[in-house]
Amino acid sequence: MNKRKVSFFSEGTPIAGELYLPAGKQEKLPAVVLCHGFSGTKELLLPAYAEGLAESGYAVLAFDYRGFGESEGERGRLVPDEQMTDIRNAVTYMQTLGEVDPERIGFWGTSFGGANAIRVAAIDKRIRAITVQLTFASGRRMVTGNMDTEAVRKLEETLKKVRERAVTQNKVLRLNAGQILTDEESKAFFEKVTQQNPQLNVKIPFITLQHILEHNPEDCIAEVGCPVLIIAAENDGVCPPSESQMLFERAREPKKMLLLEGCRHYDAYAGEPFRKGIAEIRQWFSACM
Repeated sequence: MNKRKVSFFSEGTPIAGELYLPAGKQEKLPAVVLCHGFSGTKELLLPAYAEGLAESGYAVLAFDYRGFGESEGERGRLVPDEQMTDIRNAVTYMQTLGEVDPERIGFWGTSFGGANAIRVAAIDKRIRAITVQLTFASGRRMVTGNMDTEAVRKLEETLKKVRERAVTQNKVLRLNAGQILTDEESKAFFEKVTQQNPQLNVKIPFITLQHILEHNPEDCIAEVGCPVLIIAAENDGVCPPSESQMLFERAREPKKMLLLEGCRHYDAYAGEPFRKGIAEIRQWFSACM
């Protein structure tokens, strides 16, 4: 397997990526664009999937969304629609490469990136197949699912004040990822990985929560015209498997769902859950692309 640094532009913003290719001279490979999760980077959790797919004969692109990692743009700005544009431009970039078959490009998206991938595939008909894992159907449920009515009211009132302050005073409230995320599993994970990867320590606008509330792939997955593989973790406390089930029920055929038994959200990226998942992903892309 070979790996090289690459870059492209998304609405004028330089985007940094890493291209993984199978060893040896090969032409016109099927390709997979990897879409990482909430405030992640291409070096976090993705390399094992990129290497596993490249070893199976795919050209694989891992990249940083604008504002994160080595990509340029406003630090920490997390707007799903903008990340979706970055993904679409990543596809266009892959289509320009001599090693890639421009008619055989798929997506792999994890967690927040899975939601992004679904929404892109619903409108971008260039995509031949997608795999999403550990993702959600409704951003609103992800944010407010464990809140009572009063807590939801207070959140909405706070978001209203934050929007008004940004519009009238150009003042943006920013928090670190641990303050934006609502589940303890993710808070602990980001605290650990931020200590190991200081570049992850970015402030995210509080208004991102408004964007997440409106990020609902369940509303459009029926418009995805390519084959869909959904992987869920049985004990996922971040994106419950019920969210994956809702997506699966609304998706068109051909579709498949894999449940990683006894697995939590962040367990899926290593060990036996990873091996089971990557084997299913390889088989899916092989059959569909």
